[in-house]
Amino acid sequence: HANSIDKNADGDYLLSSRHTSCIYKISGSDGSLIWQLGGKTSDFDHSGGFNFSWQHDARYRFEDKTVTTISFFDNAGIGMTAEDKTTGNWSRAVVVELNTSASPMTTRVLRSYDRPDHETSIARGSMQMLPNDNVFIGWASYGLISEVTQNGTPVMEARFVDETMSTYRSYKFNFTGRPRLPPVTKSIVYGNSPETANTFHYCSWNGATEVNSWNLYGSSKNSSDSFTLLANVEKTGFETMYMTRGFVAYLYVEAIGADGKVMGSSIPTASELPRTWIGTFCTADGICEIDEHDESLQKPEHEHFGAKLDHGIEGISLTKDALDEPMMLGIGLLAIIACAYLMVHLYRRRNVVRYKHVE
Repeated sequence: HANSIDKNADGDYLLSSRHTSCIYKISGSDGSLIWQLGGKTSDFDHSGGFNFSWQHDARYRFEDKTVTTISFFDNAGIGMTAEDKTTGNWSRAVVVELNTSASPMTTRVLRSYDRPDHETSIARGSMQMLPNDNVFIGWASYGLISEVTQNGTPVMEARFVDETMSTYRSYKFNFTGRPRLPPVTKSIVYGNSPETANTFHYCSWNGATEVNSWNLYGSSKNSSDSFTLLANVEKTGFETMYMTRGFVAYLYVEAIGADGKVMGSSIPTASELPRTWIGTFCTADGICEIDEHDESLQKPEHEHFGAKLDHGIEGISLTKDALDEPMMLGIGLLAIIACAYLMVHLYRRRNVVRYKHVE
């Protein structure tokens, strides 16, 4: 069966036929056979030893009136039974120059890249020429892929953990994500009152690959207007966390690209309030009675520390006031455990000394 087809500027086709171990050039104008490479009736001189079998992914690379250069994945065999004929010890990816002006026509291997584990890909396979002249090869079995430089130096190699899984072809491309949905934010308020609160902000944009930083806008009023810029924060991984010292009732963010332009904005979102505030400072609907003339609430102080929290998101330093109380409780608990361990150790040591001379 045919497993790949390519078309040149003249409209002629390059067709790979697996079971005949041939690559055909077919006229795009009348469908006639221009030449056959490989197989039992090849139009090329293979006396130099060049051969291949069960190939895939044949592609034009260069062509003029005298020379055609192609690339393809040479399976070199199918390895199903002892009777299967093979043309090589293992599979490879090749670039071959065909001199179509000679008589008979000749072949010359320009580049050859062997399978890294020196095994045979019994089916499937692909070869991709990258813009930087590296070669990306899909070896199919085990999902093995590799990238090499033009001279064959390994750059990358990977495979599936499950060896029962395979691929047909593998490609490498730059991925640029531009989501249709807007960025998402979440703000959580901590503290005994609005006057002593800290607000933690989380922002992300699932699928966006070009975000460089975030503009955070906050409002401490009981409405989603009167926003002020809290900070511009560098993007840190999938989700960026930022803390402001003060009560922020609403938040929205702008995603900023490397060129400084706004890529997208989130919708204003109300912050999640402490439960103890309900009925004391705020109504059940989240309306908080605060002094809107208090400058500390209008323009919260902001900090962005580089310590990692246990969930892996960029967070505040564990020595900051917002976490002083739980940290002190933890230190106290560790001290109690250490004292208990010391007492047990001394008790056991005392018993050992007491009965040391008893036979």
